[in-house]
Amino acid sequence: MAAQPSPSSRQRILYGSGSAAAIIVVLAILVFLAFLGERYFWRWDLTADRSQSLTTITKNIVAGIEEPLTMKAFFPEGQADRQTGKELLDNFRFQNRLISVTIMDPERQPLEAQQAGYRLPGNILLEYQGRRQMANNPTEEALTEAIRKLLNPQSKRIYFLTGHGERSGKESDKNSLSQARQALSNEGMEVLELNLLTQGQVPADATALVLAGPEKPLFPQEIKAIQEYLSRGGRLLVLLVPHKDAGLKDFLADYGIVPDDRLILDDNQISRALGASLTMPLVIQYGTHRITQDFSNVVTIFPLARPLLLAKELPPGVQLFPLAITTKTSWAKFGQDWLQSGKAEFDPQFDLKGPFTLAVLAEKRLGEAKKDREEERKDREEGKGKRGEVKEFRGKGDQSLSPDHSSQPLEEKTKVAYLAVFGNTDFADNRYFNLSGNGDLFLNTVNFLAAEEAQITLRSQEKKSQPLLLTGSQGWALLLVCLVLVPLAIIIAGTSAYLKRRTRR
Repeated sequence: MAAQPSPSSRQRILYGSGSAAAIIVVLAILVFLAFLGERYFWRWDLTADRSQSLTTITKNIVAGIEEPLTMKAFFPEGQADRQTGKELLDNFRFQNRLISVTIMDPERQPLEAQQAGYRLPGNILLEYQGRRQMANNPTEEALTEAIRKLLNPQSKRIYFLTGHGERSGKESDKNSLSQARQALSNEGMEVLELNLLTQGQVPADATALVLAGPEKPLFPQEIKAIQEYLSRGGRLLVLLVPHKDAGLKDFLADYGIVPDDRLILDDNQISRALGASLTMPLVIQYGTHRITQDFSNVVTIFPLARPLLLAKELPPGVQLFPLAITTKTSWAKFGQDWLQSGKAEFDPQFDLKGPFTLAVLAEKRLGEAKKDREEERKDREEGKGKRGEVKEFRGKGDQSLSPDHSSQPLEEKTKVAYLAVFGNTDFADNRYFNLSGNGDLFLNTVNFLAAEEAQITLRSQEKKSQPLLLTGSQGWALLLVCLVLVPLAIIIAGTSAYLKRRTRR
């Protein structure tokens, strides 16, 4: 008979089987977790400026990828940026599983790199729906721009009006809008200039038209061309300068907007803490609109701004949405003599108390007026018919006739014209564009006019030192706590511990 295993042998077999089963279970759990980690991406970015995450704009654009997109990155072995670039590409891949990433060494695969158009280390080739786009460097901005071009091959065109002393696009001029224009280009838009005196009308391919601080009045034929552009559902952004309306007063009044000739002044605790002068009113209150929905804790600065007065009774089909509103401590000063004398005190006889609207968006639904006139005409015709006269016959399809009794149908009632007006231009120039939320407000406004909803957000700022601004009382309190109270507490605690030990001896 075979020898029966001893009890100790049975225990060893049992324990060994249990250990093997535990190892298998642990391995199965690890494999399952690895599968979940590959399929479902989750990261927790604890950095203050969210520097390890993609921006909201990038996430929105990547979410629009509906077919496979490949990224081929060319990094030689041992290059310092290789790991950083790989982490960035993985961030994109985890945002959309239709993105696939390949890291190639152009020195080991020179033929394939040459066919891809490789020029420099860090080049990334993107392919989507048979189209190719090269990102020259491994940065989020370059990759986002390349994806945007693949998703939207036709860039939207933003025209800046010229010929009236508007702000230029020269980089050397501190008062120019070169940074604002470059920011629009970085967001996938084509920035062009337009002279209505030579061209006669706003081009049909214009996504939006910008009047950036005109100093001289526009000619009547130019205003007429702009009105015709808006009547086709156009989008217009007007940036005004103090004491000059560029001949647009009547034009803006048709939308219920009246630029006031006073200059806004402001003096409050926040202004003093930021070192802002009286002529640099701050805005911390924003309207409830898509453009400013993320501006809950953002300050914007408007040097030399004028208030915009909004009509109580609006023209037919027009709605107004205030975007930026000054603080209650602001007031609007009349005239220009005080600029020389420096006497900026509030004069109740001529000046106005705030808050004021600094920026407003007008929405006009086209066809509303025609619709009203058509209804009136039909009412008159029906009235004639009741008196025994022949009513006008409407043909097959029951198409409403236009007011001139032609057989053309009315324009689409859903078409909308947008007009955004700012009582300031300086906030978007090179001196102030990158200050606080100024650039975001300008870009969000243009993106809304261009129907680029995915790009309306607060953009990540460059890593900059964050100065701690303290008032006088806060500074003294900090000095008292750090240099007096804390050392005194340590001395008292040490002395108390010493005396207790001494009494125990």
